[in-house]
Formats: sequence, structure tokens, C-alpha cells
Amino acid sequence: MTAVPETSAPRQHPTNGPIHTWFGLSYSNYQVLHRTLMQSMPIEWQERMVACLEELQSAYWHLEQPECFEVTAATEHIVNEMGDAQLKQAGIVQDWYRGETPPEGLSAEELAEWQEAHEDPEGPAYSRDGEELDGHERVLLPATDPIQHYNRGRTYIEPRLGGGE
Repeated sequence: MTAVPETSAPRQHPTNGPIHTWFGLSYSNYQVLHRTLMQSMPIEWQERMVACLEELQSAYWHLEQPECFEVTAATEHIVNEMGDAQLKQAGIVQDWYRGETPPEGLSAEELAEWQEAHEDPEGPAYSRDGEELDGHERVLLPATDPIQHYNRGRTYIEPRLGGGE
């Protein structure tokens, strides 16, 4: 009887591993972690976290890194579902007439007729900073962070370990 070589599953490439899965279907390029929450975790957890962060830093010492980042809490919105105030806050302009403007001097009735005749049946075009946006795009609006500031290490939030309920 001859031995049959063991077959093993193909090795998974690291870029398709647990970190990739953690991000889910998002296109996020960063994972932002609240300092307040991390420093409120048990010391053993903090030690493991710091060890992982130091290992990551050590593995990529040779790459140029940004000096710092700016992180802002936000809420995510779909452009064509936003109200006028939200569009204004995001600096997004909606154009129902694809760049055309009505002639000056029209009466209210004539303006309504012009708008009806020139309105794009597919809805408005959206732009921010002169760049056209798809109406189904997701954009962020600044929001208040619900997690307290770490306050120089004084803020403690009791962890509820063991569940996501």
C-alpha cells in the first residue's frame, strides 16, 4: 500500500485574513479606537493591546508615516436621502437642471413652466467642491462623539465583558 500525500487547504493570504474580515464590507482604511475605552479595559487586556501595537510599529519602522491624523466623529448619510440642511452642512449642491439656469425676468408662472420643461427626470445632480457625486454615495457629517474624552487618564467607563447585548 502506498502512502497518500496529505492535502491541506490552500494557505490564506494575510490580506484576506481576520483583519480584512473585521472591517466587513466597508471601504474603511483605518480602525479608530477610543482611548477612553481602551484604558478602561483590564490591565491584562491593555498589556496585550500594547504588545500588538508595538509589534505592528516595529514591523513597519522602515515606512514613512504621517506625523498625525485628525479624527472626527461623524454620521453616515446617503446623498439623495439627505434633507436641505444636511446637504448644506456637507457643502453639497443639488442641481435639478444640469447646469442650465432660467432666463432672467420670468414671472412666477413662466419660471414654473421653465423648471418643469428643464427638470432632469432622473433627479438632481449633486456636487461638492465642483466634483459630481452619485446620489447613492455615502458621505459623512460631523457629529458629537458619544464617548467621553479620556481627560488625561481620569475618565473610566466600566466595561461589560462577554457580550454584545
